[in-house]
Amino acid sequence: MPELPKISVSVKAAVIHQDQILLLSYDDSDDGGDYHYNLPGGKAQENEPLREAVARKVLEETGLHVRAVRELFVVEYVPGAYGFDLGTEHKTQHNFLAEITDANTAARMCEPRDPMQRGVEWIPLEALPTTHLLPAKGQHILDALADAPGRDVLVDRW
Repeated sequence: MPELPKISVSVKAAVIHQDQILLLSYDDSDDGGDYHYNLPGGKAQENEPLREAVARKVLEETGLHVRAVRELFVVEYVPGAYGFDLGTEHKTQHNFLAEITDANTAARMCEPRDPMQRGVEWIPLEALPTTHLLPAKGQHILDALADAPGRDVLVDRW
């Protein structure tokens, strides 16, 4: 029997407040990348339920207390299917709708800060399709929020 793959599991949170979504901005142009945004989140720890990972990662990265409301979609990266352009590790990223659970909506950058991170910003939802997100999932977020008919809950490209 072939060996089972090791899969990296991460979570991301679409934190929505007053028709805006919370995004982290990054500039990794010094490493051959570019200026882009991402949802707050990161790797789940061993034996950590995904909803708890969402709350932990958002608190760590933004200082906001949130609750994972529902899963929106999963992004999957299968290394061999994409020429290993993002490494050799099989990855799944579970994207959740999250709501703020207290009165604080003033997000802040984490400490210690990721050296490529530039800020924490509330972006209008209507700007999401033209915002440079990594992975490119702006329209997937909007479709999931609207529960668009026929949408695929598995995004098979990182």
